[in-house]
Amino acid sequence: MKIGKYMYEKSTRKGKKLMTMVQGKTIHFGDSSMQQFKDRTSIWKKLDHGDKTRRKSFLARSKGIKLKDGSLAWKNPMSPAYHSVRILW
Repeated sequence: MKIGKYMYEKSTRKGKKLMTMVQGKTIHFGDSSMQQFKDRTSIWKKLDHGDKTRRKSFLARSKGIKLKDGSLAWKNPMSPAYHSVRILW
């Protein structure tokens, strides 16, 4: 399913929910055993929980993750956190 400029599909990696291609690199993201607020692709819709308090807590944690260069991971399209924040939460 295409959302924005990225095409998302079910991950081929065990333990991951979704994958996408960015600049020729495959990025797998989302733990397949965990729930998410709302899956915008609807592939993992059965794991949607819709709990706004859990969403707020997750976003606070994930938006604090930094890459090795010190930049925030959720702002970098090459990072799984970027896609997780936008597609699952």
